[in-house]
Amino acid sequence: MRKIVLTGASGFIGSAVLKQLVRDGHQAVVLARKESKQDRIKTLSGYQTIYYEELSQQELINTLAAYGPDAFIHLAWKGVGGKDRNEAFQITENLPLTVHAVELAKAIGCRHWIGIGSQAEYGNPNRKVAETAPTNPTTLYGKAKLASCWASLGLAESLEMRGSWIRVFSTYGVGDEPTWFIPYIITEIRQGNVPKLTKCEQLWDYLYVDDAARAIVCVLYKELTGIYNIGSGQAISLKSVVELIKDTLKFPIDIEYGAIPYKNDQVMHLEADTSKIQQLTGWMPEVTIEQGIKKMING
Repeated sequence: MRKIVLTGASGFIGSAVLKQLVRDGHQAVVLARKESKQDRIKTLSGYQTIYYEELSQQELINTLAAYGPDAFIHLAWKGVGGKDRNEAFQITENLPLTVHAVELAKAIGCRHWIGIGSQAEYGNPNRKVAETAPTNPTTLYGKAKLASCWASLGLAESLEMRGSWIRVFSTYGVGDEPTWFIPYIITEIRQGNVPKLTKCEQLWDYLYVDDAARAIVCVLYKELTGIYNIGSGQAISLKSVVELIKDTLKFPIDIEYGAIPYKNDQVMHLEADTSKIQQLTGWMPEVTIEQGIKKMING
């Protein structure tokens, strides 16, 4: 049994990680701001919540140090939605928060710190990418994630802690934000609306959120260090995703492909090479895109 501290546990991926840890029989402490919404985890038991204002608070440090945690998983991040991807706070707020999370982990006696990165760190490679691929983020979100990656791993090493950074590709699943692509398409078709889309030729790598959570805890359990991609390892066109949703719902709607032009920096092919984490942990995705969409439709 391990004792793990988490930030961002009320988020989409964070809630799945918390559920996995509780299911595996570990003790978890969730650090949350008082204004954070707890809807995704309010029915879950087997964890403790501590509210905070700043991660550097001495009272918080004392409380957590007495708890004796083994590891710290930092999932908190402000502004993951598309409209926030180029806001200045991506760097001015998220980067310091990540650094403070590393410092807090050391102060309370953790041996291992894990941070959550993003496919956005690679930018627009238009191919399958391994962890050694060039990083050329095109948004402040991606740049902030990349800066946080190197800052946190470097600081963890200097503090003699294990440090891990997990670059998550496109996740989806029950509880996803309604404005993201898959839940948006499901809602529109269910309501009888005709989604106006691009040509949907983009090839994206979709990973079911429960599989993402298992990958993150595998890195924790194996106490790995360094950078890891997690994704399905297989790209699928957005048009195929839309048609799969339409066929599953059995709604006879003609989608307006091409009604919206591509963005100037449109990512057309982004796919994760996950061989590194598979070889070191044995982790493999379990939920296919067909199964995952059915789970979302069935609630």
